[in-house]
Amino acid sequence: MDYQEAKELLKTKAGNAEKWVKFVPGLQESGYLDEATKRELTPKEAPAQQDQVVSMEAMRASMGWPSRDISVNPLSIENDVADGNIPVRIYRKASLKQAAPVIVFFHGGGFFGGSLDNVEHPCRTLADKGDIVVVSVDYSLAPEKPYPDGLLDSYRAVKWVYRNAEKLGILKGKIAVAGDSAGGNLSITVSLLDRAFGTNYIGAQVLLYPTVARGIDGQGELWDATRLGAKADAELVAGYVAGFGGLDFKVDEMYLENLKNTKNPFVSPIYSECLAELPPTLLAVGEFDPLRLQNEVLVAKLRENGVATEYIQYNGMIHAFMDKIGDAPQAEDVMEETVRFVLGVLKKD
Repeated sequence: MDYQEAKELLKTKAGNAEKWVKFVPGLQESGYLDEATKRELTPKEAPAQQDQVVSMEAMRASMGWPSRDISVNPLSIENDVADGNIPVRIYRKASLKQAAPVIVFFHGGGFFGGSLDNVEHPCRTLADKGDIVVVSVDYSLAPEKPYPDGLLDSYRAVKWVYRNAEKLGILKGKIAVAGDSAGGNLSITVSLLDRAFGTNYIGAQVLLYPTVARGIDGQGELWDATRLGAKADAELVAGYVAGFGGLDFKVDEMYLENLKNTKNPFVSPIYSECLAELPPTLLAVGEFDPLRLQNEVLVAKLRENGVATEYIQYNGMIHAFMDKIGDAPQAEDVMEETVRFVLGVLKKD
């Protein structure tokens, strides 16, 4: 099956409003890794090496995926600086002359990595898929600038977008936030901060496999790989989840200088008592993402608090599948779903 055939099959969602499921193209059953993902997770033979200390620069450089530009419309792309010192990159279709809704996008990278360049192709795809402006934010990173610097940068970027709406060619009251992984965390925590400050800039949020429960260090029921439902390659999935969870404490050490902060709702929004104030939400996650279980708890809490919440599970996928634009059809599809959801919410009234 080629890319376009697989992408066409992904347009169909199974399940219902509780959880929409996008099957691995060619399958009609959950519990199986996508073949490309399985190859990615399968250990490769390598010569034995002594343990080495990996530098921060090397970890940051290793992030992302060698994706490619799949946009079909000419795009206008500009670099700017928000609120004095926050680099941003602004995308829109060159043909889009009228003011339009905006997605303020926060990249992933464990709060210590990621960049505007890492999400260049996802942001291009978002701008290509609809009449919408995309503002990608290069917020401060740990450990040089731990919490709350990145969160405050993210909020300041949203405020800058709102206050500069006319210059940016956006509709002032039509702002969405979106992000992947750590960027998904920043999206929901910025929304909480927006409500706490009473500014109410944000009208919709898209959370792509966000980290929402810090401080659990890869332990407990939210990291139980058996609950992900693998019907094949269970050992491979379990090893992947365990390895991912093993990095959790290190991320907290870098992002949170005071580890007692892990249940702060602006760090772990799963513990927030103000979820009812949040805007309509789309959450998308891979079937075998180690964060899926905590994402499902968040979805349940949002709905219990009356937040209109759409949940999509991409079967066969693992963490960070959005990065694989042009390679995994699921990556392009989740960008289409993001644009559909944001425009559907923001264009009301």
